[in-house]
Amino acid sequence: MKILHKRLKFLLGGAMVAITGTMASADPVSALTTVTAVGVAPPMNVNSLMPVVNNGSTANAQIVTLMFRPLLWIGTNLKIDWQKSIAQSIKVSPDRRHFMIHLKPWQWSDGRPVTAEDVLACLRMIQQFGSRYAYRGMGGMPEIIENAFVSNPTTLQINLKHPVNPLWFELNGLSQLMPVPAWRWGGYRIDVLFKHQDDPGLVSVVDGPYRLRRFIPGRYIDFVANPRYPGSPPVLKNLRFQMATSSASAFWALKSGVIQVGMVPHYLYDARWRVHDLRSCVSNGGYGFNYVTLNFTNPKVAFLRDVKVRQALELAINQPQIIGMAFHGMGVPSFNPVPTNPDTYLSPRMKALVADPSRAYDPQKADRLLSAAGWHRGPDGVRVRDGRKLIFTMIVPDISQTLVAVGELLKADWRRVGVDMRMRILPFNLELAKLHPHGTWDAAMIVWSYDPDYYPSGDGLFNTGGGSNYGNYSDQKMNRLIVRSADDKGVHALYEYEHYAADQVPVLFLPYPEYLVKYAPTITPAQLDESLYSVSCRPLAIR
Repeated sequence: MKILHKRLKFLLGGAMVAITGTMASADPVSALTTVTAVGVAPPMNVNSLMPVVNNGSTANAQIVTLMFRPLLWIGTNLKIDWQKSIAQSIKVSPDRRHFMIHLKPWQWSDGRPVTAEDVLACLRMIQQFGSRYAYRGMGGMPEIIENAFVSNPTTLQINLKHPVNPLWFELNGLSQLMPVPAWRWGGYRIDVLFKHQDDPGLVSVVDGPYRLRRFIPGRYIDFVANPRYPGSPPVLKNLRFQMATSSASAFWALKSGVIQVGMVPHYLYDARWRVHDLRSCVSNGGYGFNYVTLNFTNPKVAFLRDVKVRQALELAINQPQIIGMAFHGMGVPSFNPVPTNPDTYLSPRMKALVADPSRAYDPQKADRLLSAAGWHRGPDGVRVRDGRKLIFTMIVPDISQTLVAVGELLKADWRRVGVDMRMRILPFNLELAKLHPHGTWDAAMIVWSYDPDYYPSGDGLFNTGGGSNYGNYSDQKMNRLIVRSADDKGVHALYEYEHYAADQVPVLFLPYPEYLVKYAPTITPAQLDESLYSVSCRPLAIR
């Protein structure tokens, strides 16, 4: 997830301040002020400027990629955008173990050439950072690499320990690499870089479209166009990110004109008329899925280990109702861990189900499954077996009223089939602290984003011992399918994995939200895209 282990897309930022100085008076055509994570999540604080050593939050990733371009730029269509990538081409050996990476002519902002040594330096940082690396294990990184070496200034060869699905390794492994200024950082130990990851002095030389101008932690971060950027010229001369305290504060900043691009949170959707004069688009919310993770190690909720109980809970979820009521119609159904929007890697079977989600809502079948599992309704309507009620508690993070609304709808859905769910609303960081196997929690609401692991193979999620397998789900067939999806060429194994996950329900799958983005009429589509991160945003005439 993008926050902590990878990417739960939640974090709140620091205090909000008014725009002052040159940013406030700049030409609106060439300058833009916004907040982080627009189109994805509530505003997040920036606390790192460097690749590898940061915590992987959406805000940090967004800021880093403005200054440091990745080896492979993965577009919102989940395909490599070679025009934006620093890699010019990749040659894969017939045995699918050796990757020869050729770089484009590229340069740092001080005029030095970007070389294969700079890409190798990033890999060495990942290896040295070890278990602290936010994306460790994704794409097999870094353990899957047998060795890597520079053939010439523009060519890097990476050799793997075993054959892989090339698409999986490119989208999940090589996508993590970006050149770093080896001649500047090479003299620092990884612990020093970690301790100084918010030091502007360490990022004075960059190869991305923007250079850092000023960083005031908790208040704002300013960028200026990099005049030596080798790619297409930046579409903005000045770009500022305010550190907002919440989605609501960002919304009112958008209304007052303090920021020119922002998001209308679902719980303020009825107030969208206050920004009616702004243009609209709807983002896909990033490439991810929404779910309830279950604790298979807690004896108090041992019934969650029964696949019939899990299937019943899933069948009782009215996804169209959640999309309509909690997301105001902006969302997509989801019935397995492979995202729906875009549906690039969704199997034909899953696409058909998404097209007709009513087929997946069957409370009558849920009733029959629970009865077949030995759970019968008691006098109060809650099901009982062997003197124990079918009751569990679900943690809901407090960062969004929308998530609480989803929780209330789930509570009502499950009550109809005789299941008593109690909600426990906790601060996000406290929720994360509780999510470990053998903890006392029962269930918890989670949002997962595939970034930078764009090929949704499931490694780390549902394999035994996976870093983000919070509930300690373990199934040997699932393990085999996850391995095959990463190793076998083509998407057939991936389809098998998503079908098995949909049938076995290792977690409870929920619909995935989309978000209404508003922006000033003076902002061009290209400038809007520059202010967003890892989302597509389809324009709307009026919303």
